[in-house]
Amino acid sequence: MRNTSHSALPFTVQARILQKLLSAELAAGIYGLKLFIACVSIATFMMGAVWMMGDSLSQSLSDSGTTLLGGDVAVTVVNVPLDDEIVAELENTGSVSRVAELRSSAVAGDARVAVELKAVDEAYPLNGTVRLRSGENLHSALQMRDGRHAVVAEPGLLSRLNINIGDTIRLGAQDFILSDTLLIEPDRLSAGRFMVGPRIIMRLDVLMQSEMAQRGAIIDYRYRINFPPGISGSDAMNKIAALRPETGWEMETPGDAGDRVRRTVNRTTTFLGMTGIVALAIGLAGAWASGKAWVSRRIRTIALYRLSGATPGIVISLHAAIIAIASSVGVILGLSFSALVTAPVMQLISAKLHVVWSATHLVGPTAQVAWILMIGITGTSVLSLAGISRLSPGAAMRSGEADLQPDNRQLGTGLALLGLTMTAATISLPIPALAGIAAGGLAAVALVLVGGGWCLARLATSRQPRNFIGVVARQGLLNTNAVALRAVAIGIGIAGITAIVAAQNSLEQGLRAELPDRIPDLVLIDVQPDQVTGLKALIDADPDLGGLQANPYMRMTLTAVNGVPAEEALLREDKSWVIEGDHSFSWTAEPTGAELVAGEWWAPDYDGPPVLSPEEDLQEAFDLKPGNELTYSVLGRSFTSKVVNIRKEYHRTFRPEYLLMASPNPFRDAPQSWIMSLQGETDAATDALINRLATTSPNITSIDIRTLVGQVTEVIDGAVLATLLIAFILLGAGGLTLASVIAAEVDARRREALAFTLIGASRSEIALARLCEAASIGAIAAVIGGAAGWAGGFWAVDQALHVAWAPGLVSAALPLILGVTAAMAAAIAGALGAMPKGRGQIVRQLSS
Repeated sequence: MRNTSHSALPFTVQARILQKLLSAELAAGIYGLKLFIACVSIATFMMGAVWMMGDSLSQSLSDSGTTLLGGDVAVTVVNVPLDDEIVAELENTGSVSRVAELRSSAVAGDARVAVELKAVDEAYPLNGTVRLRSGENLHSALQMRDGRHAVVAEPGLLSRLNINIGDTIRLGAQDFILSDTLLIEPDRLSAGRFMVGPRIIMRLDVLMQSEMAQRGAIIDYRYRINFPPGISGSDAMNKIAALRPETGWEMETPGDAGDRVRRTVNRTTTFLGMTGIVALAIGLAGAWASGKAWVSRRIRTIALYRLSGATPGIVISLHAAIIAIASSVGVILGLSFSALVTAPVMQLISAKLHVVWSATHLVGPTAQVAWILMIGITGTSVLSLAGISRLSPGAAMRSGEADLQPDNRQLGTGLALLGLTMTAATISLPIPALAGIAAGGLAAVALVLVGGGWCLARLATSRQPRNFIGVVARQGLLNTNAVALRAVAIGIGIAGITAIVAAQNSLEQGLRAELPDRIPDLVLIDVQPDQVTGLKALIDADPDLGGLQANPYMRMTLTAVNGVPAEEALLREDKSWVIEGDHSFSWTAEPTGAELVAGEWWAPDYDGPPVLSPEEDLQEAFDLKPGNELTYSVLGRSFTSKVVNIRKEYHRTFRPEYLLMASPNPFRDAPQSWIMSLQGETDAATDALINRLATTSPNITSIDIRTLVGQVTEVIDGAVLATLLIAFILLGAGGLTLASVIAAEVDARRREALAFTLIGASRSEIALARLCEAASIGAIAAVIGGAAGWAGGFWAVDQALHVAWAPGLVSAALPLILGVTAAMAAAIAGALGAMPKGRGQIVRQLSS
């Protein structure tokens, strides 16, 4: 055969040759790259879903900043509205809308529901549109009807009270007509707090004339300002900031709107992005292995091309083009499934958060995922095709096999591209530092898995087996690189699942065992001081009610620490929330029973100037010590007081927790309301108290914590199920990678099986040996991956969930079960087919 080189041919001629060869190859199909496509698809799906959801939701929040805030700037005060003079100055800077928010109870017949009440003026909303089910304008819907004021409410209120539009509900001591159903509230996220019930909107003037706005009621007064066109936003904001009263206020810009939700989205996206990075690593490893297996099976085809005169460049370009087409198929499949999953989920989330979302928000993250993947796939392609240019065609045609010997430059290029891919994926997440730490931890786990697989192979090959099955199994463990790669493929998924199961079991134990002893069944708010004694007597008289905790409840704004403005005195950015807005404040004569981190309680009969007991969060934010001074405002007055002790913080009690507590004087005589929490031995006793208060004390709002705990538990269970699904997808990706590794060895395994068959081994003996080999690799991956999963689970439980470590027996046994099962399943799928099925096949293999 004449070896005519095409190296001197013009580029256009070489391109036509390549096009014809590619057309012929595609006509034959790319079925041999099915594992490659599957690995790319899973990696793309995992990355695409996380990046699409996180980026599109963040984009929705950013695009809706002014709408979410309600204006170009907003200021909020608590308990006492701003003075008329300050409001007049605000009106000089632009259009002003006033809103008041508080918690109350809605009553219809015998049913009573805690609600989030919002009162709005005629200018509301300055931005966005309130959408009602009837399509009517909000202010028209709030007009009086049949001599009664009207309100609109979310659908949840109608279902929980079993009422319809046009029915009457009672708020406080006043009856209202429910005129319409609230579907979209544009500034929903501006509340920035946990919603205890459905939203009700009413007129501001009606609220201010009702007993619900009595002095001491916990009301957030929000003032939204829109600047007129042509006015410098920074100048206007500086002018507003100069109006800040001594008692302080919270000032927000559109960039701050939904900030708590945005931070949650960023952290969630980052944590889920870590799983996406794991899936990317596993998927690229699988693509590398399956691509290499495909090239290895085409050794004779490559040799024929070379002997027919094709240059190494044409051969490499041909196979690179085929892999590129297969990669495109995998990426398109993965991104399509990601979009199909993301779109309905985002529609649901945007409806819950009352933000605007459109499918165009998917374009950016889709492009980002695509280019990151293309870099990684290019790296795997370089590694898979490395060595083709150095292939000896004659040797390949004679034996049907030849080792591809890549040079260091090709290996370096491929590995550099893979490293660039992982780096790009990490820095594209909202919190790159956190993602980098996690990626480093995963890399460490992978290295340990590689070391474990290598040690297993070395141990197996250093011993002489005593039986034939041991000889076969030992032969399969001779390739240390393949053993290490299999261990990584399975172990990473096992680590993720183990961490999730251990954390979930710990959280469930905390919720279902520990928390019921600490969580109240009922919280009563807006209790007036003259009602406290009677309520205490009523609760004490009922043997089925107990665990009573009663404290006055006010709100305070921290303005300075040791004479330094709070913003400048802050030492820890993660505690910046303590100076954002207002926080819980109370006074007490007796110790609360909380553990003290430092200092001592004041004497029960202390009647001097106020002294303070801040919670641990404040201490950590400013490095407080007993003797330091805090300046704060309560009920429109400013105080400066000394810290005498620091209380330990408690999590997830659902009881009122106070960031700052003070001695009684002068707060005991200030207008205020009380909060009471209690537990019921029976649901009937708790329900009876709720019903009694609805009749005798309509001003008191009853928050049924049993319902809230159930909702929180459902959310946590849903999150756990979703995370478990992600972990099992990772395990599936690891299984595909393992199958790819095994597929790369099929020809060698077939020849081994042929040799064993010729010396008398049965198919069952060979199969058993293969399964023993797979089980040993799975066991190593299970031990290392399980240990890493326990370490990760403990970190999540201790640092994030703050519950006791209780991983359970399932998380201990699960890694071994998953490891051995996954390894053996992959072995069955990928390796058992390599065994000769009869003498005819043996003869064909001998003659090939």
